[in-house]
Amino acid sequence: MPKPTPVEDLIIPPQDQKICGTICVCQMTAILSCVAIVYLTVAIYMPYTRAIASGIDPTPIMCTTTRAVNKENCDWGSCGEWCLSKTSGACIQIYVNLRKNGSSLLLSECGSAANKTCYGIDQENAKKYHCIRDECRNLTGTFNCTEGKCINITDAFECAFRDTDPPLKCSGRRGKITCIDVHGLFSCSRGTCRKIRTPYNCDRRCVDIPTRNKNVIVLSGDRVFLAKCAKLAQEEGGNVVWTDSGEEVLMLSCHAVHNGSSGVVAVDCINAALLPRTEISDLTNFTYLQYLYTSKATPNRLIAPSEVELTLANDSRLMINLEGCVNTLADECKEFLKDYGRDGTDHNAKARFPCFYTESNPDTVVARFDLDATYRQFIVALILPTVLIVVSCITLMLCQKTVEVGDDAKMRIKGCGSGQADMQLSPNDPVSPL
Repeated sequence: MPKPTPVEDLIIPPQDQKICGTICVCQMTAILSCVAIVYLTVAIYMPYTRAIASGIDPTPIMCTTTRAVNKENCDWGSCGEWCLSKTSGACIQIYVNLRKNGSSLLLSECGSAANKTCYGIDQENAKKYHCIRDECRNLTGTFNCTEGKCINITDAFECAFRDTDPPLKCSGRRGKITCIDVHGLFSCSRGTCRKIRTPYNCDRRCVDIPTRNKNVIVLSGDRVFLAKCAKLAQEEGGNVVWTDSGEEVLMLSCHAVHNGSSGVVAVDCINAALLPRTEISDLTNFTYLQYLYTSKATPNRLIAPSEVELTLANDSRLMINLEGCVNTLADECKEFLKDYGRDGTDHNAKARFPCFYTESNPDTVVARFDLDATYRQFIVALILPTVLIVVSCITLMLCQKTVEVGDDAKMRIKGCGSGQADMQLSPNDPVSPL
């Protein structure tokens, strides 16, 4: 049998595993931090420098969406996913009207308050009839069709029209071929559809709005707020701008209405108008209410200014931020376009929201601009990877100076246990130490 090899009794035990782990972690940290700096240059550092140099006023003003356009080839887009791969392909371009903020009013001593929300059609969740699948063979009612996909709007809208195109028969053997690319507003009866020609008018079926004993009516998008109030005052300063005379109804268009500590607060109110009480009944519908507001009521600029005098620019480009893109890869653009792209073409209220601009270039506005948050992100993105790189490099330099490789190909820290090494016996020593 071969002679067994005795286990070497090492004064300095091997520290190979811990040292290797430390070196690997430091190298990986340094490399990933360098990669992060390259990415953050596009995602954080450059946007921060643009925000500083943009000259955008951090005080928001108001925007109203006028149109949302789908473009196959475009040089700019309102929102794009992943800034590192922005292309000039298909995109959605949103245009807005830009204006100063309206008045913030405090409605005092209010009672008999009521809210009515007039829902339209939710284009995202509404049932779609695909004509290519032969689902249009029994359509009856009024339908809004886009490239062969039709949505029933009969219950939500009442459309008045005069002329139609010749009928298309979407039923029968060739029905799905005939209606494969129908586009526009159609009046259908048992699968026979006629395209409604312009001009036509579609109004929301929003009835039973309680206007009895109400002297203040606030239109806020698809919502109607009604109440009986004694007076209205400016939220800042408290100057009374209107008191109830018992003979008029005050109508306003406001961005939002909410309860405050001193009463009901209406934010960004414009187009104030006074309507004789005799013009309105106990119950009304949304269409007639809008008609009274635009045609019968008398404008009063002392209560709230008109939108025309506040307008700064028409048809400005809207971008989600200065870059027109986001890097979260969380479908932010889908939600952004859904909320900000409402241009009224589906007969719902247009999007109205705070936005930011620079006086030198009112043709472009952004929906998101927070200089303080951008600065905080810049500081964190600058300090964190820099500190990690410095710490990792210092650790690697220390390892280079203090680590040695022994005859057994194991790594050890220099000087560790050197005092014990002097006490190690030589094989020729005649006397062993005590």
